[in-house]
Amino acid sequence: MTQAPRSTRRQLGQLGLALVAAASMTLVNPAAQAQSKKDSAVIGMILEPTSLDPTTAPAAAIGEVVHYNILEGLTKINVDGSVTPLLAESWTMDADGKAFTFKLRKGVKFQDGSPFDSSAVKFSFDRAKAEKSTNKAKGAVFNNIAHIATPDAHTVVLVLTNPDGNFLFRMGENTAVILHPNSADAAATKPIGTGPYKLDNWAKGTSVTLTKWDGYRDAANVKLKKVTFRFINDSSAQVAALLAGDIDGMRQGAA
Repeated sequence: MTQAPRSTRRQLGQLGLALVAAASMTLVNPAAQAQSKKDSAVIGMILEPTSLDPTTAPAAAIGEVVHYNILEGLTKINVDGSVTPLLAESWTMDADGKAFTFKLRKGVKFQDGSPFDSSAVKFSFDRAKAEKSTNKAKGAVFNNIAHIATPDAHTVVLVLTNPDGNFLFRMGENTAVILHPNSADAAATKPIGTGPYKLDNWAKGTSVTLTKWDGYRDAANVKLKKVTFRFINDSSAQVAALLAGDIDGMRQGAA
């Protein structure tokens, strides 16, 4: 594998996605692209997502595009498997391991400018456990949530039926992302979240393009202004595109 210069690896890392982590990506950066001010990236993907809403369809390709980019959850799962705060800035758990109190990050907005608060969390989780929900984690995670309380705009209390030692990890999976309540019905094609990127264009059969959202709470540290996920369903063609500099990275498993 030809390693990209450190500057490009760092810029790709701004995506925050597991697929862009060094452990899961093959990166190459020919001399023509080895510029420290590069502000865009093209990522090769074998599979095109069937939807852009990971809470209603199980395809991994959905999460590769939207998770941590457009849509975020209460927690974040890091490359080493550790769990850290994301939309929740902190949490506590009661002695029997059934009640989790999350303190939400203040000043967070959805990409339409409306505020993120506890009502959005309740909406998203009620939707995930609803009778007609097709969320793949409905049985293992959301049906175990017996009660959701929102004492104030920045506090959510989740009471479980049975203790779950993996609950905080599950809150960082793409099945637990928080959707804008007014856009959930259209999330399959027009997701609105709290992440650093917003959907620019989905050219079905070809690519999905995300652009940096300047209203993101940490926008100054998001270096890539545009990210394109290009669908190349032949692994040999992906390698050729990578070596030619037509794409900046791809999943290692694709080769």
